[in-house]
Amino acid sequence: MKVPRTQSQIEEHRVGEACIEVVDAARRPAGGVAVWAEQEAHEIAFACVAPILAGVPEAGRQRCVDRLAEVFNRVVDPRQASKSGVLRVEVPDGVHLGRFGHELDYRAGDGRALEVYVSGQALGVGPDGPDADRVAALYTLCFAHPAVCGIVWSGVWDGEPAAAGGGLLRADFSPRPAFHYLHKLIGSIWHSRASGETDPAGRFRFRGYLGDYRVAARAREAPAMTARLKMRGRTGPPLVRLQLPAGG
Repeated sequence: MKVPRTQSQIEEHRVGEACIEVVDAARRPAGGVAVWAEQEAHEIAFACVAPILAGVPEAGRQRCVDRLAEVFNRVVDPRQASKSGVLRVEVPDGVHLGRFGHELDYRAGDGRALEVYVSGQALGVGPDGPDADRVAALYTLCFAHPAVCGIVWSGVWDGEPAAAGGGLLRADFSPRPAFHYLHKLIGSIWHSRASGETDPAGRFRFRGYLGDYRVAARAREAPAMTARLKMRGRTGPPLVRLQLPAGG
């Protein structure tokens, strides 16, 4: 299922620019240096409610934790209240995605950020449900909306009552197709990397999804110099400076 205009909205609201500046040991611009950048996390919270794993053997707990880390950048304590200025929005069961998009517009009308809570039951996830397509469409709709600061999956594992059989992970922690779709969306389609060489001014500019990046530069056979960069949408393009070692 496709949601109209979402890709252009994602480009407008979730993509930014950054610059890597490389200087030599004397702090002079270093042109023609190989540089690259790799996204490590998104600015938006792709989160899940912490699953209830009471009575689960340690091996199973670890398997669950490892699976969740493949997709989510935050695990939420269900007892924790939303941050000040953030409005929690529940995705209703059997949600109509077009109408839900209008609901997001209405809820964001007073300028508050939105944190969307979704469950498999709301999207029909289950042994016989439409599963992955509707999950991907809902996440795409929310990612394209500028007021959404987080998408939180509630009931991620079938072994907990909140999942109601609609978890992203089955009772044995094996992933459903929806899990794989989310993994591809967040970790591949909505994942940025860039590489190239610095210009004569020692700079390399790139665009990418808002979030945290590891950047690096290497001249000839010298060890790579690395740093971290935070790309946010509310500030100007960030700049990170890497200084090559003497002889680099």
